[in-house]
Formats: sequence, C-alpha cells, structure tokens
Amino acid sequence: MPLSAGRLSGFAVAATAGLVGALVAALSMPPDRIVLSALLAGIMGAIAVEDARSLRVPDAWNLPAALAGFAAVSWEAWAVDLSPPAALAHAALSGIICGGVFYLLRQFFFRLRGVEGLGLGDVKLAATGGIWLGWEVFPAVVTLAALVAIVWIIAAAALARGWSRERKIPFATFLAPAIWICWLYARISPA
Repeated sequence: MPLSAGRLSGFAVAATAGLVGALVAALSMPPDRIVLSALLAGIMGAIAVEDARSLRVPDAWNLPAALAGFAAVSWEAWAVDLSPPAALAHAALSGIICGGVFYLLRQFFFRLRGVEGLGLGDVKLAATGGIWLGWEVFPAVVTLAALVAIVWIIAAAALARGWSRERKIPFATFLAPAIWICWLYARISPA
C-alpha cells in the first residue's frame, strides 16, 4: 500500500509524540519503560490526530497498540518476577471488560437516540487501553478524557457562538492521550 500524505503525517505525529513521550519518561524511568512510554505515546498520538481529522480510529494503529500492550504487560511482569501468563490473562480480561463496557454504552446510546454515539474504533481503543492499564485504572482514563472533552466543547462552543446537537465529537482524540497519561502516571508515581 503506498504511503499517502495522510499516512505520512500520521507517522510524523507518531514519531513526534514518541519522542516527547521518551523525553518526559526519561526524567524518572528506567530505559525499558522509556521505550514503552515512547511507543505508547507515539501510537496514541497518531490515533488522536487521525480521529480529530476523520472521526476514525484506524485498526492499523489500534491493533499494533493492543499487541504492544500485551508485550509490555508481559515484559513488566517478567521484570518484577511476576507470572507473565497471569499478567497476560489479566490484560486480556481487562481488554474484554473495557471494550465490552464501551460496546454496551455504544449499543445503549444507539437504542436511546437512534444514532451512533461511539464508533467501533472507540470500543477497540477502550479494549487496548484496558490491556495496557488494567480495568481497575481505566475509569480514571475515561474521566480524564471526558473532562478534557467537556472543556474542549465549551471552548469550541464559545468560539463558534453555539454548538449543534448533531456535531460529532472525536472522543478518541481525548481518550488516546488519556491512556498514555494514565499509564505514564502509574509508572512514575510512588506506589
């Protein structure tokens, strides 16, 4: 598949976000976590930009993020002498729970309003976030993403002098960075 301008800019965003993620993480993390932070920051940055531009979360970014999440969970478990199979099982269960909750929310909203409120890309991104963070931390991700989205909506409505109920909100634009921020915070904050 040829590299289009859109994909090229997605790669540029991913590389830039990855570098920023590595710089932030370098302040307080061991090298292996710096690599994981840069990887997660890069992919989440690319997802956020793509969703802002097209209201889509491409599987081409989400699938590698999910697979990298399983690798990261396994690596972190091995590094602290925990059982990688148990950690992978928890990650898989967390992905199912987080993605499942978003899927149910998607179905509920559709039945209530008759329009799609969350796309399947958001559902898959929630599953990916669950893999990286665990279901226990994911409510903090959703809260952070929702608060930032609300501030963005208020600012956009003020600048545009109103807000249409039909206007779509690129929620993954807020959810993807929140996944990285919560993952990073969990690694740099004292337990």
